[in-house]
Amino acid sequence: MANRRKKKKNRILTAAAWLTMAALLLIGLYELLFVPAGTGFSAQENRTLAARPTFSFRSFLNGTFADGLETFLEDRFPGRDRVIDFDHALRQVGSLASWEDYARVAENDVADMEYTEDLSGEEPELTPRPTRTPAPTAAPTPEPTAEPTPAETAGEGSTPEPTRTPEPTATPVPTPTPRPTKAPVQAADFPAELRCDLLDGTQKKRAFSYMRSKVLHECSLFDTYASLLPEDGVFVMTIVPHSIRANRLLTFKEPAGIVSDIEPFIHAMTADNVTAMSTGVILSDALLRGEYVFFRTDMHWTPYGAYQVVAKMLAEAGETLPPYEAFPLRQEHPFLGTIYRDKPTRQMQENPDTLDILTPTHPVIVRRYTTPEKFEEIPFIKEDANPRDRYTVYLGGPKGNLTVIEGTEMPSVGTEKTCLVITDSYGLCTAPFFAEAYDRVMIYDPRFYNRGEMGSLSGLIDQYRVQDIYLVVGELHAFDESFFLQCRRHF
Repeated sequence: MANRRKKKKNRILTAAAWLTMAALLLIGLYELLFVPAGTGFSAQENRTLAARPTFSFRSFLNGTFADGLETFLEDRFPGRDRVIDFDHALRQVGSLASWEDYARVAENDVADMEYTEDLSGEEPELTPRPTRTPAPTAAPTPEPTAEPTPAETAGEGSTPEPTRTPEPTATPVPTPTPRPTKAPVQAADFPAELRCDLLDGTQKKRAFSYMRSKVLHECSLFDTYASLLPEDGVFVMTIVPHSIRANRLLTFKEPAGIVSDIEPFIHAMTADNVTAMSTGVILSDALLRGEYVFFRTDMHWTPYGAYQVVAKMLAEAGETLPPYEAFPLRQEHPFLGTIYRDKPTRQMQENPDTLDILTPTHPVIVRRYTTPEKFEEIPFIKEDANPRDRYTVYLGGPKGNLTVIEGTEMPSVGTEKTCLVITDSYGLCTAPFFAEAYDRVMIYDPRFYNRGEMGSLSGLIDQYRVQDIYLVVGELHAFDESFFLQCRRHF
C-alpha cells in the first residue's frame, strides 16, 4: 500500500514538472510570436530591455540565437514589472522621497559638511607666478615683410609668378588685446572658508565650500599649466555644482541666485592668463528663469547648461560658438540618471529627465589612446553605453588614458588649433562645443591616466602644441585628495 502511494505521488510530481515546463514553453512561444520586437525601456531598472532575437540558421548553429532568446525571455516574463516594483518598495520602506526631497537633503549633512582648518600653522606661501614663454615647438608666425617678392625669387628670363595671398588658418581668431595685469591681492583678504552660497532672499545657504589653504595650494598647479602655453594662450577653469545643490535653489521661498568667492579667489591668486569662472553664478539666472540647465534625476548639468558655460570659457580665448540649435541634436526620453540609479523612487520615475545628445557640426574622428602609439577609434556617441548611466553616451564615459577628437579635414601641420580639457564626467557633454572651436581636442581625466603608459602630460602638451587649457570639474572632485594630486603626478 505504501509503495502504491509513493508511486502515485511520484507520478503527480512528474506530471506537475512537465506541466510547468509546458507552461513556460507556451509563455516563451507567446512572447516570441506576439510581443513586438522593439527594445522598450524599463523605468524600474533604468535600462533598455533586450530585443527579440532574429532567427537564422547561422545564429541557431553558433548558439547566439539561444542566448538572445534566453535574455529576451528573462526581460519579458509576465508580471516582471510588478516583481521589480515590489522589490523597490521593500528597499524604500521608510524612505520614500521625491527629487525635491533629495534637494532638501543638501540643507543637512550632504551640503553642510563640517570642514575644519588647522589654524595653528601658517598657510603655504604662494609660489611666484611663472613667466609665460611660448611652447618650444610652436613655429613663430613670419612677418609679412619677410616674404620675398616675385622679382627677387625669379631668375633671369623667367616669368614671375603672380603674388599669392597667404592662405588663412582654419578659423580666423581675433587679435587678442593685451591682458591686464591682475592687481596684487593677499590671500588673507579672503575668508578662511571659501563658499558657494545659494541666496534665499537675504539669507545665504551654503551649497559647498573649500578651505582657503587647500585652494591656495592648487593655484600653483594652475600657474604651472598656464606657463606651458604660448604667449596668447589661456587657462580657464570652472567648478560645476552637483545638480542637487543647484536645484535646491528652486525650493526656496525667495530664490535670489547663486554667489561664490571660490573662483574670485583662484582668479586673484593665479597668473594673468588664468581665469576662473563660477558655473553656479553663470547659470543661476537661467535656473531661476526655468531653463533646463541641471538634471533632476542625475547629478550632472544638462548639455544646454554646459553650452552656456563653455561659451563664456571659449570667449576668453577669442572663440565664439554658434547657437545651440546649430548642433545636430536628438533627444532621449525618458532619461533617468545617477540619482535615480542609486535610489530609485516612483516620483522620479514619473518625472523623468530628457537627455540631449549632440554631435559636432562637422565630421570628427575620436581616438582613445592606450599608449602614444596604440589607440582605438570609437564613435563620438556610444549607443552601447552603460544603460544605468546613459549620460555616458558621450564618448562612452570617462575612461582611457587620453581621448583625442580631431576633424576629418585637419589643417596643415603647425597651423591646427589644439586645446586640452582636464575633466571628470561633467566634461563629457562639453566635447561637441570644444570640438567646434578647435581642430583637435585632447580630453584628459586624471583618474584614468597612466603616466607609465602615456608619458608625462607636459610632454603631450608640448608635442601637440596645445594653445589653451580648460579645466571642467564637478564640485565633488574639486580640491579632494586625489584629483589634483593625480594631475601633479602625471605632470
